[in-house]
Amino acid sequence: MFWKRVISAIILIPVIIFLVWWGGYAYSASIVLATALMLIEFWGLSQSIGGRGGRIFTVLCGVLFCLSAVDLVDFKVPIELALSLAILLPFSYQILRDQVNVAFLSVASTLLGAIYIGWAFGYHLILLRSISGTGSGLIFFLIVTVWLGDAAAYIFGKRFGRHKLRPTISPGKTIEGTIAGLVFGALGGLGVWSFFLQDVLSLPHALILGVLLGIVGQLSDLSESIIKRSADAKDSGHLIPGHGGLLDRCDSLIFSAPVLYYYFVFLVNPI
Repeated sequence: MFWKRVISAIILIPVIIFLVWWGGYAYSASIVLATALMLIEFWGLSQSIGGRGGRIFTVLCGVLFCLSAVDLVDFKVPIELALSLAILLPFSYQILRDQVNVAFLSVASTLLGAIYIGWAFGYHLILLRSISGTGSGLIFFLIVTVWLGDAAAYIFGKRFGRHKLRPTISPGKTIEGTIAGLVFGALGGLGVWSFFLQDVLSLPHALILGVLLGIVGQLSDLSESIIKRSADAKDSGHLIPGHGGLLDRCDSLIFSAPVLYYYFVFLVNPI
């Protein structure tokens, strides 16, 4: 499993670096695609729990949030429209199906997927990259802090972990691994800061963000684990060898992307 993870990372990391660096429609399209694939995996988990929402509706509602962050030739899908449709479409689908016994859970799961993945993940990753002059640096800061923290938590947890963090939610996570993840994630964030963000982010802000993103990333990871445990599934899918599904690989970014965006726009560079 470890070497599968390493090989997958070696293949994917250069692609991710190029897309983040290049930006523009190529980056936005990759986030929209990732969001759609994660929503399909989320839809599969929701089916196991008892939801009967439509797969197309689940993907569409989430992707609309992404599109509301993309400038499509001087036009953006209004965020209010995306939210309105995310509420309207699932209810309309259940009315057409006329199966009241599963309607509420189905609507709730579709709406959760749209907000959880479409808004928290896709919408904010596109907004972060669109910040003029520093968007790519912020994305690199985010993914290095969170993913290096994930890797360190996995490696140190396997080797030195003795005390379980939340065994009923995620049996493999340990307190020792979590601490190692916070330390190495923050150090990785400082490394990115020293190359890309010194002109826009002070050292205290970088240290605070490194620790904060590490904590929120762990909460985000555990939140997806709650969904998987409810669905009695080990992984959300099998798209990435050694990592499971795309949702498994990106779960730590779901809450940490909004935290970084709002921290930056409200506390570092108020608009």
